[in-house]
Amino acid sequence: MPATFSELGLHFLYPENWLLQSEEADAATTGVIFELPSGGFFSVETIEEEPDYDSVIQQIEQAFVDEYGETEAEEFPTDPEQMAGVHLAFDFRFYYLDLLIISRLMFLRAGNQNYILQFQAEIRDFESNEMVIAAILKQIAS
Repeated sequence: MPATFSELGLHFLYPENWLLQSEEADAATTGVIFELPSGGFFSVETIEEEPDYDSVIQQIEQAFVDEYGETEAEEFPTDPEQMAGVHLAFDFRFYYLDLLIISRLMFLRAGNQNYILQFQAEIRDFESNEMVIAAILKQIAS
C-alpha cells in the first residue's frame, strides 16, 4: 500500500518502503528527502524565488566534481508524459566506488511555489525507479 506525502504545498503517493526525512536548510528553503531502500534518494525543496538556473546547475556540477572527480552534465528533455510539470531538468553522471551514479535535478513550479527536485541513485536503481518518479511528477502536476 502506498504512503501519502502532504507537505510543502504538495500531495502525492509514494512507495511505503521509502523512508521520509524532513530537513530545514534556512528560513527561505524547506524540504524533505525520501531514502530509497536501495540506497538512492529523492528530495523535494521549496524555494521562495525562481532560481538562477544556470548558477544552481553550475554549483551542483562543481560540488560533484569536487567530491567525485569527472562529472558529465547534460540537459534532460522534459517530455510532458514523463516529466509532468517540470520545465527544466539536468542529469549529472559520475562514478562512486566503481558504480555509475545518475543524479537528476528538476525545476518545477506548482501553484504559486517553486521547487527543486533531485533523484539520485546507482544506474540500475535509477532506471528501476524512474517510472515511480514519473508517477509522482504526474500527481504533483495535476
